Amino acid sequence: MSENHTLQQQIKKLNQIGIALSSEINLERLLELIVFEAREFTNADAGSLYILDQEDTLYFHVSQNDTLSKRPGPSPGFKPYPLPLSAESIAGYVAIEGEILNIDNVYDLPESVPYEFNNDFDLRNNYVTRSMLVVPMKDREGQVLGVLQLINAKDETGNVVVFPKSVEDLVMSLASQAGVAIRNATLIADIKALFEALIRYSASAIDARSPHTAGHSRRVADYSKAIALAINGQSSGPFASVFFTPEQLEELSYSAWLHDMGKIGVPEQILDKHHRLTDEAMENIVNRFELIKALKLNRVQRGTVAGNPSTGEASASEGKDGPTDPEVEEVEREIEEDLGLIRKANQSGFLPEEDLVALQNIASKTYENLRGDTVPYLTEKEMEYLSVRKGNLTAEEYKRIQAHAEMTHNIVKNIPFTKPLKNVPLFSASHHELLDGSGYPQGLKGDDIPLQARILAVVDIFDALTAADRPYRRAIPAEKAGEILKAEAKGGRLDTHVVDLFLDKRLYEI
Repeated sequence: MSENHTLQQQIKKLNQIGIALSSEINLERLLELIVFEAREFTNADAGSLYILDQEDTLYFHVSQNDTLSKRPGPSPGFKPYPLPLSAESIAGYVAIEGEILNIDNVYDLPESVPYEFNNDFDLRNNYVTRSMLVVPMKDREGQVLGVLQLINAKDETGNVVVFPKSVEDLVMSLASQAGVAIRNATLIADIKALFEALIRYSASAIDARSPHTAGHSRRVADYSKAIALAINGQSSGPFASVFFTPEQLEELSYSAWLHDMGKIGVPEQILDKHHRLTDEAMENIVNRFELIKALKLNRVQRGTVAGNPSTGEASASEGKDGPTDPEVEEVEREIEEDLGLIRKANQSGFLPEEDLVALQNIASKTYENLRGDTVPYLTEKEMEYLSVRKGNLTAEEYKRIQAHAEMTHNIVKNIPFTKPLKNVPLFSASHHELLDGSGYPQGLKGDDIPLQARILAVVDIFDALTAADRPYRRAIPAEKAGEILKAEAKGGRLDTHVVDLFLDKRLYEI
């Protein structure tokens, strides 16, 4: 094979490597790919890669070694670690000078060079480093981003040889392509991190509108991820053929964080409603009943004084502080009993039938106000709120709460997600869909509900049951919440397999 043909083959291979590097945007996978392709290109037994961070520290990121990986037993573990940027190390020297180093034998360095070879790795792993090709990786502006270190070039028979001078320019070209790819991947990672931070901050801000939902979206995201990862580990059973890719895991995470985004349109007095009536409405009723009592007592007072028209003095049944006869006591008892029942009915929970009847009796009573108008003890609106049989929301308020799912979709669909994340609007807005079709906003049934939405439905209910006290009920233990989830699954509303996996593996203990 002629030297010219070999060069053409190398250039062709270099172009192929460049295409592969430019298509990888995950930084960790990219760094591994750079070392692998550079080793393949130069037939190097081993290789490592250092990244230069903003604080002028080299970070040892990747280590690959064919000789060690082929030995029996577990491969030696590798953990990235920082390396001071100094000309005393080979990688540090190349990063500072920005020039390539082609070393025949690292154990036979000239005394004139400022750097030296650190043989700790060789001693720990019974390995012998000989030849080394160390190349700076630069971006388009010529700024050094890191160092690519290739170790022990091998000939066709497997013997360690020196890296040929003929590959230096090609390897420098490869390193430049790698530098550009690293810069692009870093920029994409930074943008992605910013995007994630905005999503998490926005979701957390909406949760924080009520002290009872603080941290809810984060916990839903954590539970969802735990279930998805557990599904990935299933080799048998209903999830044996299901596997979430990294992109799908990310898609599920975003969906979980954004699932309650639509609550931004729900008024806080509904979102954080503690009782059936607002505090202001309840205060108005208390003041009204005090007025009713005062008006009734005034009539009793006038009637008592009218009993002694000749003197205008109070009768013997009247004390120094006002009327005390049985009629007065009856007025006070009636007002206090009615007000006590209203206060009881105002509490969240279940409203018994007898209490509802008593409320209706109170609402049927009337009094004459200071303007002379005859008005009921309770207004129609107050009765509407107090008559809620379960919880503390009226039908209209509950509809406004339910509307948050559709509003979530309307908001999230306008976020310019990339193609791998295109289902986030659907998943996030479907966390209240139930398998029997009784959910909302679309009333989806069965297989029409994606697995991701089924996961969100389970964990959303679980967190609502077990998190800090909500306005409408107290938190319950995880075991009791698990029983409720199982009952919902048995009733055909939640995915039985998701519920079982979540509870059996105790994934809520993350």
